[in-house]
Amino acid sequence: MVRFRYRAFLADGRVVSDVVSAGSESDAVRELMTQGLTPFEISDAAAAGASVAGRGGKQTPRVLAGFCRNLSSMLAGGLPLDEALKLLADDPEDKNGARLAANLRSGVLSGQSLADAMASLKAPPPDYVIGLVRAGEEGGSTVPVLNRLAVSIENEMRLTEAIRGALIYPVILLVTSLISIGVILLVVAPALEPVLAASSAGTPASAELLMAASRWLRECWPVLLIAPLVIWLLAMSWSRTGGGKRWLSGFALKLPVIGPLVRDMESARCLASLSALLENGVSLVPAMEIAGQGARNPLVKDALDRVADEVRIGVRLSDAIAGDGFLPMVAAQLAAVGERSADMAGQLGQAASVLETRSQRRISTLTTLAAPVMTLLLGVLIGGIVLTLLSAIMSVNDLAI
Repeated sequence: MVRFRYRAFLADGRVVSDVVSAGSESDAVRELMTQGLTPFEISDAAAAGASVAGRGGKQTPRVLAGFCRNLSSMLAGGLPLDEALKLLADDPEDKNGARLAANLRSGVLSGQSLADAMASLKAPPPDYVIGLVRAGEEGGSTVPVLNRLAVSIENEMRLTEAIRGALIYPVILLVTSLISIGVILLVVAPALEPVLAASSAGTPASAELLMAASRWLRECWPVLLIAPLVIWLLAMSWSRTGGGKRWLSGFALKLPVIGPLVRDMESARCLASLSALLENGVSLVPAMEIAGQGARNPLVKDALDRVADEVRIGVRLSDAIAGDGFLPMVAAQLAAVGERSADMAGQLGQAASVLETRSQRRISTLTTLAAPVMTLLLGVLIGGIVLTLLSAIMSVNDLAI
C-alpha cells in the first residue's frame, strides 16, 4: 500500500487535505470518491515530502520576519493559506521571501501543514519557530502567532544591529592602532637599529626590548599571518561539535560580565517562546520542551529540561525554577505571580520583557564604555612605544630626557 496526500472538495465546497493509503493513484481516487470527496490534487506522500525537504536554503532573520508579517496580513484578510503563499511566491521584489513561500507552498499543496512544510525544508527555521507555528495551527490562531514571531525576530534583529553599530568605532580604533604599531615595528625601528648599534652610548633597556620585538616580528610575520587563520578555522570546527559547543557555552556563562548577559538573553528568548506556546493552548511541559529547542546555549536548554522534569512530577513551575537556580530569579518570581493569577502565559511574557530590557541596558553600558577604555589602553601602548623611540634617539645624541 502506498500513502497518497490529497486535497479534495467536500459536498459543501470546503477544501480538505489528508493522507489516504491505496494500491495506486487511481485506487486512491476511487476510495476518496466513495467517501463523498471530490479530489483535485493527489500525489505520493513520500515523494512529495522528499521533494520539499531537498529545497530551500537557510533563511536570514530579516527574510523570515518579513515572510511571517506578510503571511499574517494575508491570512488576516481572509485568503486561504495556499493562495497567500502563491501571492508571496510571485513577489518580484523579495526574491528570498518568494523562494521561501514557493517551497512552503509545495509542501502545503502536497498535504502538509505549514509547520510540517517548514520542518521539511533543507535548512528549516529554528525549532521554536516551527513549534509556535504548529501550536498556532492546532489552536486556530495562526495569524497572531505569525505576528508574534515577526515582532520577536525583528526585536532580536534590532538588538543585534545595535551591538554591531556600537562596536564599529572600537573595531576601527583597534585596527588603526595595530597598523600604527606595525609601521613603528616594521619601518621605524629597523631604520633606527643601525644608528643605535653604531652609537657608543648605551642603548636604553626599553629601546633594546623594542628592537628585539621588531626583529622577532620581521622574522615571524608569515607565521603571525597564517597561525591566527588556522587557529580560527580549527576553533570554528571544534565549536560545532557537541563537546566544543557545550564547553564554549559554559565558559561564556562563567565570564564576570558576559555570563549574566548571555544567560538573560537566552532566558528571555525561551520565556517569550514559552509564553506564546502557552497562550496558544500548548500544555506546560511540551511547551517547555519546544521552547528549550530554540535556545542557542545548550546549558540553558539543559536548565529548561531539568525544570520540565520537575514540573512533570508535580512541582510548581516557580518552585522548580527557583530550586534549579540557573534561570534568572525574575522568572521564578513572575511564574509565581502567574500561578496565583491564572495568567502564566502573560507573566512569563512579562519576565521575558524584563530580561530583554535588562540585557539592552547592559549592552548599552558595555558598548558605551568600550570606546573610551580601548582609546585609553591603546593610547598608553602607542605612547609608550613612541617614548621608547624618542629615548633611543636622545641616547644617541647624548641628550637627557
